[in-house]
Amino acid sequence: MKKLLTIWLIAFSFLMTFFAEAQNPDRFPRIRERIAQAKLREVRFQLKLDQPTFERFRPIYLRYESEISSIDFRDLAKMMRVNADSLSTEEADLMIVSQMETTKKMISIREKYYREFRKVLEPQQIIKLYQTEAELRKKVMQEMKRRMMNR
Repeated sequence: MKKLLTIWLIAFSFLMTFFAEAQNPDRFPRIRERIAQAKLREVRFQLKLDQPTFERFRPIYLRYESEISSIDFRDLAKMMRVNADSLSTEEADLMIVSQMETTKKMISIREKYYREFRKVLEPQQIIKLYQTEAELRKKVMQEMKRRMMNR
Protein backbone atom coordinates (compact mmCIF):
# COMPACT_ATOMS: atom_id res chain seq x y z
CA MET A 1 0.00 0.00 0.00
CA LYS A 2 2.85 2.36 0.90
CA LYS A 3 4.53 1.71 -2.46
CA LEU A 4 1.27 2.42 -4.29
CA LEU A 5 0.86 5.67 -2.39
CA THR A 6 4.43 6.67 -3.24
CA ILE A 7 3.88 5.94 -6.94
CA TRP A 8 0.63 7.89 -6.92
CA LEU A 9 2.34 10.84 -5.21
CA ILE A 10 5.13 10.80 -7.77
CA ALA A 11 2.67 10.60 -10.66
CA PHE A 12 0.57 13.42 -9.25
CA SER A 13 3.64 15.56 -8.67
CA PHE A 14 4.88 14.97 -12.23
CA LEU A 15 1.48 15.93 -13.59
CA MET A 16 1.49 19.13 -11.59
CA THR A 17 4.97 19.95 -12.82
CA PHE A 18 4.06 19.19 -16.41
CA PHE A 19 1.17 21.63 -16.34
CA ALA A 20 3.13 24.17 -14.32
CA GLU A 21 6.07 24.13 -16.74
CA ALA A 22 3.78 24.87 -19.64
CA GLN A 23 3.02 28.19 -17.94
CA ASN A 24 6.25 29.20 -16.23
CA PRO A 25 9.04 26.81 -15.14
CA ASP A 26 10.23 29.07 -12.29
CA ARG A 27 6.79 29.59 -10.85
CA PHE A 28 6.51 26.44 -8.71
CA PRO A 29 9.87 25.72 -7.05
CA ARG A 30 8.22 23.91 -4.11
CA ILE A 31 6.52 21.45 -6.45
CA ARG A 32 9.80 20.82 -8.23
CA GLU A 33 11.46 20.17 -4.88
CA ARG A 34 8.71 17.74 -3.83
CA ILE A 35 9.01 15.88 -7.12
CA ALA A 36 12.77 15.63 -6.76
CA GLN A 37 12.39 14.31 -3.21
CA ALA A 38 9.79 11.74 -4.29
CA LYS A 39 12.05 10.60 -7.13
CA LEU A 40 14.99 10.38 -4.74
CA ARG A 41 12.98 8.17 -2.36
CA GLU A 42 12.02 5.83 -5.19
CA VAL A 43 15.56 5.73 -6.59
CA ARG A 44 17.00 5.02 -3.15
CA PHE A 45 14.52 2.19 -2.67
CA GLN A 46 15.15 0.66 -6.11
CA LEU A 47 18.94 0.93 -5.86
CA LYS A 48 18.95 -0.24 -2.23
CA LEU A 49 21.32 2.54 -1.19
CA ASP A 50 22.59 2.64 2.38
CA GLN A 51 22.62 5.98 4.21
CA PRO A 52 26.29 6.93 3.58
CA THR A 53 26.05 6.11 -0.13
CA PHE A 54 22.73 7.94 -0.41
CA GLU A 55 24.23 11.05 1.25
CA ARG A 56 26.99 11.12 -1.37
CA PHE A 57 24.56 10.33 -4.22
CA ARG A 58 21.84 12.85 -3.31
CA PRO A 59 23.57 16.15 -4.26
CA ILE A 60 24.83 14.66 -7.54
CA TYR A 61 21.37 13.41 -8.43
CA LEU A 62 19.74 16.74 -7.58
CA ARG A 63 22.16 18.56 -9.90
CA TYR A 64 21.54 15.95 -12.62
CA GLU A 65 17.78 16.26 -12.18
CA SER A 66 17.99 20.04 -12.38
CA GLU A 67 19.91 19.92 -15.65
CA ILE A 68 17.63 17.28 -17.16
CA SER A 69 14.53 19.24 -16.21
CA SER A 70 15.93 22.33 -17.93
CA ILE A 71 15.66 20.56 -21.30
CA ASP A 72 12.49 21.33 -23.24
CA PHE A 73 11.24 17.95 -24.43
CA ARG A 74 8.12 19.36 -26.08
CA ASP A 75 9.85 19.41 -29.48
CA LEU A 76 10.47 15.67 -29.22
CA ALA A 77 6.82 15.02 -28.45
CA LYS A 78 5.69 17.42 -31.17
CA MET A 79 7.68 15.54 -33.80
CA MET A 80 5.96 12.28 -32.86
CA ARG A 81 2.48 13.82 -33.26
CA VAL A 82 2.92 15.90 -36.39
CA ASN A 83 1.61 14.87 -39.79
CA ALA A 84 4.90 14.77 -41.72
CA ASP A 85 3.12 15.24 -45.06
CA SER A 86 1.73 18.58 -43.91
CA LEU A 87 5.20 20.08 -43.36
CA SER A 88 7.30 21.95 -45.84
CA THR A 89 10.84 20.72 -46.39
CA GLU A 90 12.20 23.63 -44.34
CA GLU A 91 9.76 23.01 -41.45
CA ALA A 92 10.60 19.30 -41.38
CA ASP A 93 14.31 20.03 -41.50
CA LEU A 94 14.02 22.53 -38.66
CA MET A 95 12.04 20.04 -36.58
CA ILE A 96 14.61 17.30 -37.10
CA VAL A 97 17.55 19.60 -36.28
CA SER A 98 15.76 20.80 -33.14
CA GLN A 99 15.11 17.21 -32.07
CA MET A 100 18.77 16.32 -32.63
CA GLU A 101 19.90 19.31 -30.55
CA THR A 102 17.64 18.25 -27.70
CA THR A 103 18.98 14.70 -27.91
CA LYS A 104 22.58 15.99 -27.89
CA LYS A 105 21.86 17.98 -24.72
CA MET A 106 20.46 14.88 -23.06
CA ILE A 107 23.45 12.77 -24.08
CA SER A 108 25.87 15.47 -22.92
CA ILE A 109 24.22 15.61 -19.50
CA ARG A 110 24.20 11.81 -19.18
CA GLU A 111 27.89 11.60 -20.13
CA LYS A 112 28.80 14.29 -17.62
CA TYR A 113 26.82 12.73 -14.80
CA TYR A 114 27.84 9.17 -15.58
CA ARG A 115 31.33 10.11 -14.40
CA GLU A 116 29.83 11.71 -11.28
CA PHE A 117 27.48 8.81 -10.54
CA ARG A 118 30.34 6.36 -11.09
CA LYS A 119 32.18 7.88 -8.12
CA VAL A 120 29.32 6.75 -5.87
CA LEU A 121 27.48 3.93 -7.67
CA GLU A 122 28.35 0.72 -9.44
CA PRO A 123 27.57 0.60 -13.18
CA GLN A 124 24.76 -1.88 -12.48
CA GLN A 125 23.19 0.64 -10.11
CA ILE A 126 23.44 3.37 -12.74
CA ILE A 127 21.55 1.14 -15.16
CA LYS A 128 18.92 0.59 -12.45
CA LEU A 129 18.78 4.37 -11.95
CA TYR A 130 18.02 4.94 -15.63
CA GLN A 131 15.51 2.07 -15.61
CA THR A 132 13.77 3.51 -12.54
CA GLU A 133 13.54 6.93 -14.17
CA ALA A 134 12.09 5.40 -17.34
CA GLU A 135 9.56 3.42 -15.32
CA LEU A 136 8.53 6.55 -13.42
CA ARG A 137 8.09 8.47 -16.69
CA LYS A 138 6.01 5.59 -18.08
CA LYS A 139 3.76 5.57 -15.00
CA VAL A 140 3.32 9.32 -15.17
CA MET A 141 2.36 9.15 -18.84
CA GLN A 142 -0.12 6.36 -18.14
CA GLU A 143 -1.65 8.40 -15.34
CA MET A 144 -1.86 11.46 -17.59
CA LYS A 145 -3.60 9.43 -20.31
CA ARG A 146 -5.99 7.96 -17.77
CA ARG A 147 -6.90 11.40 -16.45
CA MET A 148 -7.35 12.80 -19.95
CA MET A 149 -9.69 9.92 -20.83
CA ASN A 150 -11.80 10.62 -17.72
CA ARG A 151 -12.46 14.24 -18.71
